[in-house]
Amino acid sequence: MNEQIEIDSATTRAVAQKWFDGMTGGDPDTAFTYLDENVEWINYKIVPGYNDIMPWIGTVHGVEEVRKTGVIFLGLVDVQSEELLELVVEGENAMGVIHEKSVVKATGMPFEIEFIQWLKVRNGKIVRWKSYTDPSEIIRALKES
Repeated sequence: MNEQIEIDSATTRAVAQKWFDGMTGGDPDTAFTYLDENVEWINYKIVPGYNDIMPWIGTVHGVEEVRKTGVIFLGLVDVQSEELLELVVEGENAMGVIHEKSVVKATGMPFEIEFIQWLKVRNGKIVRWKSYTDPSEIIRALKES
């Protein structure tokens, strides 16, 4: 049993590292090759009247739906930098802590966040992706003019 966890952890670490390298290195096309075709993508829970100002959030399924959320995000936000600060792996689970600096295009307002991406990897593909952060800075930057 421990041997299987070690094998899973090694695969998970390799997939997660390639995912984060692609996403933080400006190569999302390569990163997206590590998503399962039916990936469950959970980018925060929508709270009406609070974070629904961020039109890219919510839960979608499948690579094409994930791409659509990325197009919406990049249409509104200019990402200045993203850096993987920490990667923790156990079995099929990986957690990456990301530091991001971005600017909302419409307002010119910058925001800086740290967020967690929790990945579940099976058969060399990310089958579940979930993001955690305090979106207050993003919301402020979207609202200010």
